[in-house]
Amino acid sequence: MIKHITLITFKDGTTDEQKQAVEEIFNSLPQHIPEIDSLVIGLDLGLLEGNAGLAVVADFKNKEDFLVFSTHAAHTDVIFPVCGEVMAGYATAQYQG
Repeated sequence: MIKHITLITFKDGTTDEQKQAVEEIFNSLPQHIPEIDSLVIGLDLGLLEGNAGLAVVADFKNKEDFLVFSTHAAHTDVIFPVCGEVMAGYATAQYQG
């Protein structure tokens, strides 16, 4: 199994409503990308200064399914229109789970 983690940092001034919209749009990804085996999304609780604002953890059966996901048009067609204007940056990692 391949585990994929994305941490998104929001721009200053991003509202709670905008953050929730980003969370909701990420939760819609399995409808667009059937190769996603499992998906968990969460907004940061604000317990520590400097944390990312949103965490995404996705599981894939194999490398091939992850690669389909990583280049899927849903990233630009579905995610970016909602996330793009409020995202200051992001980091990703993949590991064998």
